[in-house]
Amino acid sequence: MKGRDTKPDDLKASIEAVEPRPGYTDEKTGKKTPGELELVVRMKNDADRALHYISDVRATRYDPNTKILTVALSDEGREVIPGAIMKLPVFRRIDPGSTAEIHITVPDRIIKLSRNAPPGEIAFETHPLSEAREVVVEIAWAEVPYYKDTRGKDDNRLPAARWEQHKARSTKPMRGGGRTPKK
Repeated sequence: MKGRDTKPDDLKASIEAVEPRPGYTDEKTGKKTPGELELVVRMKNDADRALHYISDVRATRYDPNTKILTVALSDEGREVIPGAIMKLPVFRRIDPGSTAEIHITVPDRIIKLSRNAPPGEIAFETHPLSEAREVVVEIAWAEVPYYKDTRGKDDNRLPAARWEQHKARSTKPMRGGGRTPKK
């Protein structure tokens, strides 16, 4: 898609806050609820037209070596899984010259398959996001609303990844090498 007057930096994003939300234990059932991490992201549209963006989390990636948490509101890089149900993202728009704020919630830990498991066995690694040193938010956007493309496709990407024109990106360091509650 070729934009009329839009530029890749017409939608700007900034992470305004990263706040932990502690889990709790239900007194009746004893069931523990995991904690969450809430991010508040403010966007500004510098274009002279409405811009459309993905407003829900599509992928959460954490690199334990660099301690970087990436929260992607984009389908770019996600794989099509044959036979799986595909859920489209939530799309929203931001009018020209205006701002919008979104609240993003992710679990306070990442659990993923371990690459260190012995052959033929499955093991999992748990990474608490309190160890993160930096959080990155990527927001996919385009100058046109999303619509189902009925043309034949040689492109194996997810539909929202084909729609995406640009990505607004914001980075915020976490206090103290990890998140800590405000006092």
